[in-house]
Parts: sequence; C-alpha cells; structure tokens
Amino acid sequence: MDQVIWVEILSRHRDVTARFRLTGPQVRIGRAYDNDVVIDDPYVAGHHMRVVRDDEGRLVAEDSGSANGMLLDRDRTGLKRIMLDGERPIRIGHTLIRIRDASHTVPHERAIGRPAGPFLLVLLTVLGLAIVGIELMSAWFTETGEPRLSHYLMPLVYIGGAVVCWVTIWAVATRIVTGRAGFTRHLLIALSGVLVYSLYNDFAQFAAFALTWRAPSGYDYVAMWCIAAAICFLHLRQVGTSATLVKAATVTALLAVAIALHTLIRVEAFQESGRPNTTYRLMPPALRLAPVHDANVFFSEVDQLRADLDRDRSEAGR
Repeated sequence: MDQVIWVEILSRHRDVTARFRLTGPQVRIGRAYDNDVVIDDPYVAGHHMRVVRDDEGRLVAEDSGSANGMLLDRDRTGLKRIMLDGERPIRIGHTLIRIRDASHTVPHERAIGRPAGPFLLVLLTVLGLAIVGIELMSAWFTETGEPRLSHYLMPLVYIGGAVVCWVTIWAVATRIVTGRAGFTRHLLIALSGVLVYSLYNDFAQFAAFALTWRAPSGYDYVAMWCIAAAICFLHLRQVGTSATLVKAATVTALLAVAIALHTLIRVEAFQESGRPNTTYRLMPPALRLAPVHDANVFFSEVDQLRADLDRDRSEAGR
C-alpha cells in the first residue's frame, strides 16, 4: 500500500499557500499538466523533479533533468538528489516547496489570547514610572521661571504619544507577517530604548553643566542613532527570527549613513555660525561641581595676555 506524501507550496515568508495530499510510488512536480503537482512558475521545467522513497522508506527528491536544478533552502548550489527531512524546503525556479511524510511530527499548538505574564506587566510598569520620574526631575532641574503644570506634562504627552504610535506600527507589521501582534513585547523594547536615551541625555546635560564635560552632549546624536538602531533591530527580531545577520547588517549600514549625514549637518552648521550648534541646560548652581575661578585670577590672566601682546607688537616693530 502506497504511503501518503504531502507537498506544500510556500510563500516567501514560509507560509503554506497550497497543500497537496498524494499517494503512489512517486510524485512528479513541474509546469506540465501531466504532473501530480503543477507549478505555475516560468523558471520551473515541464518535468522538473520527482519524489520517491529509498530502500529504507525515506523521502528523496531527484532532479528530472531541469536546466535550473534544485536548491536546498537558501543554498546556491544546485543539487541532483536531496534527502528530505520535512523541515528545509526545496527551491525550484522561484518557488519554495516543502515535502513531508504523513508521520511528520508537528509542533504544539499556540495558545490563543494568552495574556502577558505578571512579570512582564510589572516590568512595563517599572519602565514607565522610571521614564516619568526622569522627565519630571529633568523639568524640575531646568525650571527657570514660575512653575507651570504644562512644563511638566507636555514632555510626558509627547513621549507617550510617540511611543504608542511607534509600537502600534511595529505591532501591525508583526501581525501581518506572523499573525500575532506582540504589542507588549514591542512596548517593552520601546520603553527600554526611551529609558536608556533619557538616562544618557540627562547624564550628558549634567556633565556639560556640572563638570564642563562637553563630549557626551556634543555627540549625543551618535548615542541617539545607536539606541534607535538597537531598538529597530530588536523590533525586527520580534517580527521574525529569520535572516538575523541580514537584519543586523542592514540596520548597521543605515546607522552608519545616519551618523555620517548628521555629522555633516553639524559640521556645516559650525562653519556657518562659527560655534557649535549646541544648547546646554541651565541647572541649579548647587549642581555645579567644576571649580569656579576667582575674579582676581581671571583679570590677572587678562593682564598677562595684554602684556604678552604688547611685547609681541614691540618686537615685531623693530
């Protein structure tokens, strides 16, 4: 009695678009209408391949003399004979085919509507409260006039709206590709990125004001783009776990381009204005940690500079 063989046609996302249940000593696949499975692909031969069983009953794919041959999954080397494992698909022409025995073991079913675990909810709450606390503290440190409620609330509204829009876009993309939105996972990634950038930004501004250390603030755009690139890569990992190296390489290339363009803009702005296009926050004087120079020391240095200039002029006039 012939055993059942299942032939599946896959999309480029590896989703099953068609499935055929076949029996017989062999299964013929090609573009001609006398095949068991007809493939509508101009790069597939009329009689492209066949599937048979070896002496041990295992499924084997054999090329039927096609010009383009058979490729195993993402390999680029054409093969004449492939031992099938039911997992890695075969590419003929531009079509992906997966062939399985009727006894192939399928993974366990996914849970429907499983709510986020308590740990994840607690973590999201902690991240949200940390961001709110940092933004409120930053607004309080930079308060230079009469306190206004909008001065504290508007940054939170902007951040909250941006995070919701950002996460929604990634959740919709994930839903389209995988069938699951994964909103909480994307929200965790976004909030983590916002928290990291908030911490870095406040540290850079504090270092510039308290320690006159301008490097962290002067290159804050590099940190911003690096954090954004990391967030995008993690979102892409949630959309799909395949082609991780390609995603990482693409994000890295875009990161390099973004930093280069931003650097060019800042250099051109410096050439036009003659000073760095950077504004530092005003903070309470108590946070100033760098030593303050005495006025007498400052004027003595000015007098010494004037004396040096007069000496240089007199020497040049001789």
